[in-house]
This record gives sequence, C-alpha cells and structure tokens, in this order.
Amino acid sequence: MHKFRDRLTRELEQRREANPRYSLRAFARFLTTDHSTLSQVIRGKRAIPTGQLRLWAKKLGLDPEEAAAWVAAEHLPEPADAERERQLRHWTTEAVAIASDSTHWELIRIARTPNLQPDCRRVATELGVTPDRVNMAFSRLLGLRLMTTSADGRWQDITDPPVKTERQFLRLALSQGSGRRPPLTASNFHH
Repeated sequence: MHKFRDRLTRELEQRREANPRYSLRAFARFLTTDHSTLSQVIRGKRAIPTGQLRLWAKKLGLDPEEAAAWVAAEHLPEPADAERERQLRHWTTEAVAIASDSTHWELIRIARTPNLQPDCRRVATELGVTPDRVNMAFSRLLGLRLMTTSADGRWQDITDPPVKTERQFLRLALSQGSGRRPPLTASNFHH
C-alpha cells in the first residue's frame, strides 16, 4: 500500500537526479519543515498529521483531489492490520451469537442422543426455535470444529474432552473461535 512518504521519497529522488547535491535538508526547507521530522516521516518512523500532509501536497503542486487521496491513504490500515481487524470482527460476531443463543449448546447435547436422526425441522420444533436458527447454529458448530457429521449424515459432538455443562461448552466454543486452541486437521475432521 502506498503512503504519502512514498510520494515524498519519489519527489526527493527526482530532485536528486536533477541535482546530485540536492539534500534532505534542502527538501525540508522547501517543504518548510524540520529535516529530522522529514527524515522520520520518510523512514516510516513518524506519522504525518493531516494538516502537514495537505501543506506539503500544496508545496509539491498537487491538486486538492490528489492531496485528499493521499490523506485517505494515510488513514487506511496496513493490510495485515486490516486482516486482523476483519478476523476480530468475525470472531466477535460469532462469539456474541454463541454466547446469546443456547441453541448451540442444545445441538451439542442433542447430538449425543443415541440413534438421533438429524432433522433440522424436528430439532427446531423440539427446541422451540426456527429451522434457520438451528441451521445457523449447526453451521457455526461445524466451523468451530465442535460438531461434525458422520458418513451416514448423523450429527456428532466432537468436543474434546466432551463438555458436560453449557458453561464448559461456552468456554470451549469461545476459545476455539479465538484461535487459542489449535484447529483440528483435515485428516480428523469428517464432512
């Protein structure tokens, strides 16, 4: 991702190509800033305040629209940070859904019933919820690798060790979703 410091570096390099004696200090004077500040900005050690960026953009003869684009670029998170934030938002959404809907625990409990014939509508009726709610909870449990389906389509609780209470289930589900527990490998996860 390009930041304004890249634009400054390119400008400094162009000026040095035109005049090999052109220095960072001269560039800082042109921008009406301290050379150490400019050096820290170019090295990525210091953020550029929006007002300073707009002033430097104007000094460099950039259009206001281009300056606005650089301001916006400075406020974008780094790709790794954005991905972490996306993962955190996803985990938070999933965690709140699990913590606020006991359907998840009930599905784990029901999956332990011998000879259970999984039927989302029947289970939904038994739990007093909608089939969609059962399907969402089931999908979430599959994603967390807390349930699976056998070759003949039966639901299986794969909590390890098997949880005995809703509280234990919640603790396990939240830690599984946060990545604190290593996920199961494909070799021991059956669809």
